[in-house]
Amino acid sequence: MKTFFLLFLFNFIFSQDLTKYFEDVERGNINKVKSEISNLLINYPENDGVIFLSALLKNRAEEAVITYKSIIQNYPNSTYADDSLIKIGEYLYARGLYTQASHELRKIPEKYSKSEHLQRSIDLQINSLLAIGEIDSAKFYINKYSINFTSLDFNYDFSFETPLISRPLSSNFISKLSEKEKKTILTPTKTNPKKEKLNETINKKLLPYVVQVGAFESKQNAIKQSQLLIDNGFSAEVWPISVNNRDLFAVQIIRFSTIEEANLLGEKLKKKMNLSFLIINRPLK
Repeated sequence: MKTFFLLFLFNFIFSQDLTKYFEDVERGNINKVKSEISNLLINYPENDGVIFLSALLKNRAEEAVITYKSIIQNYPNSTYADDSLIKIGEYLYARGLYTQASHELRKIPEKYSKSEHLQRSIDLQINSLLAIGEIDSAKFYINKYSINFTSLDFNYDFSFETPLISRPLSSNFISKLSEKEKKTILTPTKTNPKKEKLNETINKKLLPYVVQVGAFESKQNAIKQSQLLIDNGFSAEVWPISVNNRDLFAVQIIRFSTIEEANLLGEKLKKKMNLSFLIINRPLK
């Protein structure tokens, strides 16, 4: 009994210390936390909080997403599982991978109905569905969620051509802090749309290569193929192409900076799913 109490006390103290690291990250003290994360991972290699913290500190978003996915897979009941899901959803949404974003984001209301990211995840899911023209699906989920989550706001505006919601979309990470701190974090920040668009264009031009694994006359078949790839951990999308004056829907895994990097993924895909592939230079303008 004494041993159990000491273990409980240790875990409580450690969790309190971990909260300080998250606070430092939110306040911009990244280097301070980075200087200590290696020791934390060595001393607590299987602690879900430490793993989540390490993901927040990664320089490349792609690497962070892999870590977030490992948390969901290995620690599905972790308090950081829904935090990891919203991070993945935001990443996919920001990259314009709306089909994948919708697929991931809907897991939060399905599996983590008490998550503090519930409103945010539904907002992004609805926006993702609208972005790919799935208006009926968007309305279906709005109706479903409005019944299950009566305290949330479903005042969406369908009168615009582009996805839009009644709340400003903030990319800030919301952690489990005091209400006073949460209000500070939730305050929308002014952004420069032209600068964000320029940065997005530059990033896409630096990743011009895609791996094509099929082309279909039926868009529905292409979507099924892309969904199969998504379920197996690949970032797939459906892209309209024209071959010999025939309109087809290509299934492509995106995006890579070099042919070598794309070929490496293609070989992995061939080995794992027995699919042939083509590497295509398709920079986004």
